[in-house]
Amino acid sequence: MSKLVTRLFKLERDVSQRERFDNEGQSNLLTSIDTEPGTLAMYATHLPEDPSTCYVFEVYASEEAYEVHAASPQFKAYAAMAMETLTGREIYQLVPELMVEKPDGLRVTEASGASPRCCFVEILPNKLEDFREEVFANMRTSVAKEPGVLYLYAASFANDPLKWVFWEGYASEEAYESHIQTAHFKEYIAATADCLASKELIPLAADTLVSQGSLR
Repeated sequence: MSKLVTRLFKLERDVSQRERFDNEGQSNLLTSIDTEPGTLAMYATHLPEDPSTCYVFEVYASEEAYEVHAASPQFKAYAAMAMETLTGREIYQLVPELMVEKPDGLRVTEASGASPRCCFVEILPNKLEDFREEVFANMRTSVAKEPGVLYLYAASFANDPLKWVFWEGYASEEAYESHIQTAHFKEYIAATADCLASKELIPLAADTLVSQGSLR
């Protein structure tokens, strides 16, 4: 997966401009996923209790695919709007580890009831390979066997391979609750209990979630 370009953005926005921000962002994501074959997945979310804080996750087939997107009119319109409405921005440069999703792709808006999540973990140095093996098996099983698990992506930080982020999508809150009660999830949690130095799970609210359905 080393060819893939993956980024996570944490954005702070002026909430008085939220409708403009969401509309322009949705136009950018929907147009991009429908017209750019190399734009593989784009997810716009915000904190349920704090709509001024947004998380955006993007996956491109290559650096060239990202450059195509960056030169597109819809992205330029979004970027111009963002300059006027954002009050802060953090960019996490990531290295894809495993990305699996349902094959049909997504075109999801906030009204769908989808339940995305973001999870940051730090792995103990001597447990990296054990953790990778266990989490990859759980991710593949979950997407393959659970209808409500839409996508599960794992990526490490470019500047620290022991720090990972998991970007997760469930069809509903009930689908997430069902997922964490499965035998394979419980086995994964038990098997990796001694692998992590820290873990932070962040529930998110969906704005626009789109993907090609090509990541395996």
